Amino acid sequence: MNVVQINNTDLIGRRFNGYDLKTTLNALGHQAHQIVLEKESTDDNTISLLDDYERAFIKDTLLRGIEYELDIHNLLIPWGRAIMENEHFKNADIVHYHLIHNRMISLLDIEKLFNAKSSVWTIHDPWVISGHCIYPHKCEQWKVGCTNCEISNDASQIWKIKEQVYKKINPHIIVASEFSERYIKESPLTSHFNNIYKIPFGIEIDKFTSVDNVSARKYLNVPQDHLVLAFRETLDENKGLKYIIKMLENLDIYENVTLLTVGGKALPNHIKEKYNTIQLEWKSDSKTIINFFNACDIFIMPSLVESFGLMAIEAMASGKPVIVFKETVLEEITYAPNCGIAVHYKDWKALKEVVNRLLLNPDERYARGEKGKSLAKEYYSYDRYVNQHIELYKSIIGMNKI
Repeated sequence: MNVVQINNTDLIGRRFNGYDLKTTLNALGHQAHQIVLEKESTDDNTISLLDDYERAFIKDTLLRGIEYELDIHNLLIPWGRAIMENEHFKNADIVHYHLIHNRMISLLDIEKLFNAKSSVWTIHDPWVISGHCIYPHKCEQWKVGCTNCEISNDASQIWKIKEQVYKKINPHIIVASEFSERYIKESPLTSHFNNIYKIPFGIEIDKFTSVDNVSARKYLNVPQDHLVLAFRETLDENKGLKYIIKMLENLDIYENVTLLTVGGKALPNHIKEKYNTIQLEWKSDSKTIINFFNACDIFIMPSLVESFGLMAIEAMASGKPVIVFKETVLEEITYAPNCGIAVHYKDWKALKEVVNRLLLNPDERYARGEKGKSLAKEYYSYDRYVNQHIELYKSIIGMNKI
């Protein structure tokens, strides 16, 4: 079986952009390559479309600036022909597309690319159904043509172009959740796509269960006798840090509580003065993130939007209760309310009530943590993720032989 993965980069987001999948497929005896624009790895099976000069061009402001000024995003990208002329594309049984809107493929090239080969398209975010936005939030203009977009003057025109392009294709669509599948089925652009498969992203469960709480805390210098709240620390408004801060300002329990964060340095001083705080930067090694989850008692993930939420399932695999907002995909993937806890959207008071309750209730923390471990092992293992892809690829190849 000869499979080509297509994404704008290789190592950034490797767990879900086709890079790790390609590597595993090769280890299992298949032929797999990944075609990218910006290659960072030294893997010979990852193919860069561009030379150094062309890479400089893509990173330059010229191409992006023209699209920005003309408000015609994802139209001028010129790499479609290079993809079709690539020998690995020509020889592929299956071409699997991932994040193609990150300056990878022009909308105007999608028809000829997708119809040239048996095509699989993993939908990583709702960009596919909108005229401009990666995340439409509460806006539902994507259902009616993005005619009154407050962000982009030309969103309705891009929406219409997508409409014309999508009419001519019917790829095999992979979504990671029912939440994402609803976008595809409810959008006038994609409602005719009838080959839809749900394959949740997977993680190596054993790595997250191999570290105990005591050793994880020693590794990160977390006090053994503290209750530990863990969350992502970032200025990205979509990740909901401001609701955590408001909750922390009003939390009833704060003595002997440690805040364990990963990502950046965005907490205000008055919060760091109130709580013992350990702030970790993003690390490329998995050891830090595995210890991060195993050192905490509660993981808080009040994202306003997510395409999936790998950190939530990593926390589940580590046996930690997870708190999320309702009306997001996280409610689904954490199996709230039986496992995860979903509170009202943007409601810091509800967040506070749940955190207070869990801090005072070790039995509930344990029960939800054990439930999370079980669900992660059943639904979110990396082996399951790979096997479901292999089964899908084989079924598509079998269809072509009939």
